[in-house]
Amino acid sequence: MNFKGIGWLLVLLIAALASFLAATLAWIAGFAWALGLLSLVWGAFLLAEFRRWIPLRDLAWAANVGLGISVVRWFDLPAEATSGLERLALLGAAGLCLVFFALICPGLLGWLAGRLRPAPAPELPVEKPASPEALRR
Repeated sequence: MNFKGIGWLLVLLIAALASFLAATLAWIAGFAWALGLLSLVWGAFLLAEFRRWIPLRDLAWAANVGLGISVVRWFDLPAEATSGLERLALLGAAGLCLVFFALICPGLLGWLAGRLRPAPAPELPVEKPASPEALRR
């Protein structure tokens, strides 16, 4: 299965939106639900990276970004209630959160899956070419 183009981008956008909505509902239900959803998404990413299922890995990455956006939305304060410096601090925290969920976390999970993946099977032995001495005999 090899999706390319606008259709695949639309699927990833829908996955991120669905993850955002699910995470928002999980935050309303409680921290344990949000943590469970986060572990589900990270588990899917680890499985996809371990088994090298690229479409599932991309969907899990989009869901991870949706979770990051919901975390940003969770700690967002009304703009009228904060001063200029607090707004900049919140904007920086939102940027760091999105960088963590979009880049750092998938990188760490990919590294972990690479460490857990078994070593590749050794190649079949290949016969060495005959030396010039053996050819003369």
